[in-house]
Amino acid sequence: MEHSLEEEIEDKLLPHLDFDRKGVGILKIILLIIFICVFLAMWFLYTEIYVSEAQSVDEVTFMVEDGESVGQIADRLEEKQIIRNAWIFKKYLVFKNMDKEIQSGQFKVVYPITLARVASSLKSAIRQDEEIITIIPGWDLRDIAEYLQEKGIIGNKNELYSLLGESAVLYDGVFKKAPKLSYNIKLLDDKSNNVSYEGYLAPDTYRIFVSATLEEVVEKLINQQNKLITSDMYRDAKNAGRSIHDILTMASILEREVRTPEDKAKVADIFWRRYENSWALQADSTVHYAVNKSGDVFTTQEDRNSTNPWNTYQYAGLPPGPISSPSLGSIKAAIYPQKNNNWYFLTTLDGEVKYAQDLDGHNKNVQKYLR
Repeated sequence: MEHSLEEEIEDKLLPHLDFDRKGVGILKIILLIIFICVFLAMWFLYTEIYVSEAQSVDEVTFMVEDGESVGQIADRLEEKQIIRNAWIFKKYLVFKNMDKEIQSGQFKVVYPITLARVASSLKSAIRQDEEIITIIPGWDLRDIAEYLQEKGIIGNKNELYSLLGESAVLYDGVFKKAPKLSYNIKLLDDKSNNVSYEGYLAPDTYRIFVSATLEEVVEKLINQQNKLITSDMYRDAKNAGRSIHDILTMASILEREVRTPEDKAKVADIFWRRYENSWALQADSTVHYAVNKSGDVFTTQEDRNSTNPWNTYQYAGLPPGPISSPSLGSIKAAIYPQKNNNWYFLTTLDGEVKYAQDLDGHNKNVQKYLR
C-alpha cells in the first residue's frame, strides 16, 4: 500500500512532536517544583523574621557589651532564647545595613519578641541618664500605676490617680470632680469630663529621662496616642457618627476581648450593631474592669450583678469610658469594623473565637467549647 506524502511527513514528525510535548511537560513540573521551593523558603524566612517568637513574654532586656561582634551578639541572643536563629539574625542585620550601627548598652524589646523587633531595638541603646518604660496593650490605670511604682517613677499609686483619675469611677462633677490636664493635645478634645484618662495613654516602649516628672511622662504617653490617630481616622470616625472618645472606649474593649486583627474587626462590627440597636454589649472584659478582677476570662453571676456603670451586662450601650490602653490595631478595628452576620461570639479556653448568628447557635457554642 502506498503512503501519501502527508502520511510520510506525519510518520516522521509525530515521534518528535511527542518528545517535545513530554519535554515541555517535564519542564513545567520542574519549574513548578522550583516555584514551590522558593515560595516555601521565602515563607519560612518571613515567619522566622516577622512572626515567630523565641519566647512568649511581655518584654525582654539584654546588654550589648563594648567590642562585641555581630556574630557574638547573635549567638548570645540565641543562647538566651531571645531569637530563634542566629544565622538568619546576622544575615538580616547585614541586609538592613544595621550590622555596623550597633552600639553597646542596654536594650529592651516589647511583645511580640520577633527577630525583626529584636534587630530594630539595636538602633537605640539606653543612656545612663535615660530609662526604658513599657506600657503593655490592655493595661488599665491600675496596672500602669503599679508598674510605675515598681520602676520608682512614682512613690505610690495615688500619685498617678491624682493626676489622671481612678479606674471605673464615674465622677459627678460636683462632689467628686475628675482631674483635668492642661496639655494642648487634640486627642483630649473629645474626652468626657466625668471619667479618668483611661485609654488615652498609648501602649508602647518609651525612652524617658531619669529626671522626668510624672507629668512629663504622662504627656509623652498621651502625645504618642495622639500621633497614632491620623486625620483620615478622625474623618472616618466622624463620618460614622462616632467621637474619638467612643472609638477609644470600643478599642479598649476589643483589646481585652480578642487577640487577632481579624477577630477584633469582626467583634467590633458585632458590638457596634449591638450598640446601634440598644442591646447590652455583654462584654466580660467590662465586668472585670468594673469589679477590678483579672486573670480570668469568665465572670460570675455576682460579677455581672455589679451596678458599676462600666458593667455592660447591666447597662446598654458603651460604658462611660475606656477600660484599658488600646493598641493601634484595636483602634483601627473600632474605626473600620469588618461587616459580618454574627450577633454573638465567645473565646475558647485556647483563645479561639467562635461566632454565632443567633442565641441558639451561641448556646450550642457555649455547651461545646466552654462546658
